[in-house]
Amino acid sequence: MLSWNSDEVRFTRVVKMAGNGEDYYSSFYINDQKSNLAEFDSLLTRARISADGYNLVQQGDVTDITKMGAVERRRVIDRISGIESYDSDIAAAERERAEADANMQSTNIVIGELEEQLKRLEREREVARKHIELKDRLDMANAQLKHRHLTNEIEKKNTTLEAIDKANKEIASLREKKVELNRVMEECSEGIAETEKEIEARVGPEYSELKKKIDNVKIKKALADDKISKNEERISEDECDLQEYQEEFAENESQLQSIIQSISESEMELESKRKSLNAARDEEKSISEEMEALGGEHAALDKKLKELESRIDQKSDEGIQIRSKLTGAEAKEDEMSRQIGQAETNLSDVEFQIKDAEFNLSEVKKEAGPIVDIDTFRNRILALKQQENELEKQERDINSAMGKLSEEYNNLLIEKRSSEKASRGSEAVSAVLEMRDKGLIKGIHGTVAQLASVDPEFETALSVAAGGKMQHIVVDDDQVAADIISELKRGGHGRATLLPLNKMTEGKPRAKAIMSVKDSLGYAIDLIDFKPEYRSVFWYVFADTIVVDNINTGRRLMGGVRIVTKSGELLEASGAMTGGSIRPNTTLKFGAASQTKLDEVGAKLSSAKASLDNIKSRLADIRNQIREADDGMRNAGAGSIELKGKIAALEAQLKEYRESKKRLIQMVDEKKAAYAEIQSEKSELVSKDKAMSDELDALKAERNKARARIEEIAPTELQRRLLNARKIINEASDAINTVKDILSAQRVEKSGFDSAKERINNDIDRLNEEITKLRQEIEEASKESSEYAVELNALKAMEAEMESGIQELRDKKEDLLVRRSKADSDLSTTTSQIEAKESYISSVEATIIICDQNIEIFRAEIAQIKFEVQQPIPSEETLKRTIRGCENEIEALGKVNMNSIDEYDEKKARYDRLVDEVKKLNDQIDELVALMEDLNSKKKGLFMDVYNGVSENFKTIFAEISGGGEASMTLEDEDDPFKGGLYINAKPRNGKLLKLEALSGGEKSLTALAFIFAIQEHQPSPFYVLDEVDMFLDSVNAEIVAERIQKSSAKTQFIQVSLRNVALKKADHLIGVTRPPNGVSKIIIQPDLLEVSKYEEEAQRKIAEEQAKEGIA
Repeated sequence: MLSWNSDEVRFTRVVKMAGNGEDYYSSFYINDQKSNLAEFDSLLTRARISADGYNLVQQGDVTDITKMGAVERRRVIDRISGIESYDSDIAAAERERAEADANMQSTNIVIGELEEQLKRLEREREVARKHIELKDRLDMANAQLKHRHLTNEIEKKNTTLEAIDKANKEIASLREKKVELNRVMEECSEGIAETEKEIEARVGPEYSELKKKIDNVKIKKALADDKISKNEERISEDECDLQEYQEEFAENESQLQSIIQSISESEMELESKRKSLNAARDEEKSISEEMEALGGEHAALDKKLKELESRIDQKSDEGIQIRSKLTGAEAKEDEMSRQIGQAETNLSDVEFQIKDAEFNLSEVKKEAGPIVDIDTFRNRILALKQQENELEKQERDINSAMGKLSEEYNNLLIEKRSSEKASRGSEAVSAVLEMRDKGLIKGIHGTVAQLASVDPEFETALSVAAGGKMQHIVVDDDQVAADIISELKRGGHGRATLLPLNKMTEGKPRAKAIMSVKDSLGYAIDLIDFKPEYRSVFWYVFADTIVVDNINTGRRLMGGVRIVTKSGELLEASGAMTGGSIRPNTTLKFGAASQTKLDEVGAKLSSAKASLDNIKSRLADIRNQIREADDGMRNAGAGSIELKGKIAALEAQLKEYRESKKRLIQMVDEKKAAYAEIQSEKSELVSKDKAMSDELDALKAERNKARARIEEIAPTELQRRLLNARKIINEASDAINTVKDILSAQRVEKSGFDSAKERINNDIDRLNEEITKLRQEIEEASKESSEYAVELNALKAMEAEMESGIQELRDKKEDLLVRRSKADSDLSTTTSQIEAKESYISSVEATIIICDQNIEIFRAEIAQIKFEVQQPIPSEETLKRTIRGCENEIEALGKVNMNSIDEYDEKKARYDRLVDEVKKLNDQIDELVALMEDLNSKKKGLFMDVYNGVSENFKTIFAEISGGGEASMTLEDEDDPFKGGLYINAKPRNGKLLKLEALSGGEKSLTALAFIFAIQEHQPSPFYVLDEVDMFLDSVNAEIVAERIQKSSAKTQFIQVSLRNVALKKADHLIGVTRPPNGVSKIIIQPDLLEVSKYEEEAQRKIAEEQAKEGIA
């Protein structure tokens, strides 16, 4: 860049028209070198050449100064003092401060919101911490309970083994007793038969006839007594049932009153929440009205929001009604399921009674067969005893074999469970399978490993080929997969791979695989069994992997095809080879593969159990036959009258049972049909509930979008009020929906209690009627029994009379009968004891197996516990109380925001950052205030320096050019000059001191020129151009001004355009410009002053005319 004080600096600007004929552009040159406007300005400013400094004073500038207002006149000093840079800095500082104030205001609003959120989150955080504490206690109690269960199972197993050993010893002793009792029975029966023959031989055939009559009456009395006994038993059972129903009724009534109280409380709470909601909505309405006044987008959004709120309220009410119906349907489903279960139980009981009655009838009919002599019975008993001994030996052998099979089965079961445990894999896979098992998410099929079975021959190969994909989880569709992923994230369970069936596709084998498969055992996907719908899943797992016998075959075929050998070597298509030893039970297994051996041993065990059951059944049958033969031998020759009576009674009972069965079957069918209808209704309601929920979610999302936009464009104060109102509305709406759901569930629950109350009342009425009927039957049977007792006593009197001559034989017979009866009773008791103990051993052997299984399960569960379990372990009851207490407290906590702990920390950190930001903003504002004060101070100082200099120059120059006059400059506000204007007062020679505006035209011009000269004197420039500045001066003043210019020209160059002779005479050089009649301007060097005088006179005349028009003196 050229120096501004060089000997010669030439500025050139070239202006050219643009192509459109309207616009133009400029080019700038300094000393013929390309430059720009910025360099022009820079050089001219440094040379003190500026329009603001009056380097160029045009014709109107002098007049402008006289017409300027005080403020505009002061701004002249502003411009020449160069305070514009301060103005821009101050303006920038003010903008920064305004921005900081705005930031401060918006930040304080956010801080206010955060404070409210922190208060809420702090409460929620405490609840969450309480939940975590309770959950930890619950987990510890559950873990301790598992240890307690393990200890209890081990103790139970040991106790059971001791009981089995004791029972076996008692069975051996009872069998010895049974042999002795059979011998006594046989001796007594033989003695009785011989005695009765001897009695009959002495008293004749009338005795036999009397015996038949006595037996007949005994049967009738026995039937009447049996009816009394059975009815009394049924009355006792009914009274027990009645008491249970009455207790159930009392409990139901108590729960009914409790639920009625809960409904009342829920209704009160609902009313309270509605009041809160209405108050918040009134506030929102008020805000909406204020926003409507703003018009435009505010009004449209507010209208849309009201429509959305109305639709959401409507859909919420419809959703609550649907959920209420759904809850009612579930209650009906549970009640109908209970009724079906009860009816099926009753049907099962009746079927058992029918079988029992049929068996008893069959036995009685067998007993009523032809009378056989005692020797036949004795031989039959002997043969049956031999069969009994043989079967008992077989029973012992099978028991021994079953023990070995049970041990093998348990070992295989443990191995299978270990495999299954490995198959469940990661925490994420376990969590997903738990979601499926608990029914939390529908549409989960299971892991790949669980959905196929494989021949043991290929188990290793296919497990290796599948690898980690065996733990991938198959689901219905991608929506189920997305839901599962959300749950895994929420619960922090880790990651899992999900295979949605609606997105899985099947591929085709590659060319190399097609060429190689003929030399292999086949494609892996063809060597595994799975359902057809999983074809795409297993293509994903295996693709075109082929299976070969050994690694040599694999090596021959490898390259471009994936190969696995039967022993588990894996040859990838890329050429990578994987192999080595495989530890047992370390690889995942497909579902049925590990099940095969277990099923095989289980089948053997079941077969052995069936054989054992068959032998026990046959033993029971043979023992029954032995008892029957004993009874037949005792009753041989006594006739079949009593048996015929029993047959008639049993047939009547069997008919009644069959009719009951028919009625119950019809009832079960009807209830199952009703149950199916309820399930259909429930399924439809579930679909409606989901659709309604989806619709509500969409409406709420649209509402949130509208609210967000309103908050965006609303004024700050309205935003704050609107946020607060909507926060209350959201909380109240959520609370109202929750209470409505609770109230709906409570009303459904009350309906269930009302139904139960009616059902219990009906059952109580039915039992009362049945008890009354049974008591009437007892009364009738008692009357018949009394009549038969009188008849029997008469017949026995006749029998005693007939037997009076054979008292010795009669006593002998009675003695034998007593001995046989006692032996028979003892034998029956002993046999029952043996059977009971054998049955006990059989049942507890199963208990041992169950104990072993439970012990393994508990040990596996304990192995899964990842924390140290506190010792000592409390009692089971204490632990259950702890668990119930924790569960109740957790339930009482209600919905817990587990994210509140992290949310609180996050919001608190943000709150702290914003508080720190506010502090920084305050500091920034203070700094900006200080900066503005400093800039204003410097600005004022600079202004006053220029003002004082110009003011002194103005006084001196005015006195000089006015011939001794006085003038001064005065600021309107000297403390803050920028708030006011600049006044000029002048006192021409021999005149009065007047304001500039009150001076005459010439005086004004002279004063204005003094002001301009004062500015030029303060900031001297290399040259000045004056264009007819003396136009309005009289000759005297024009000459004084000319002398002033001549004097100043000694320091700087003046170029003056003037028509005044007095000015022209003072000039160093004259250049004239004329315009002849031809219209072409002409320049004249040193023109004739006389000729110029003509122009001066003409100009003075025109000025006078203009002044006269304007009313200037």
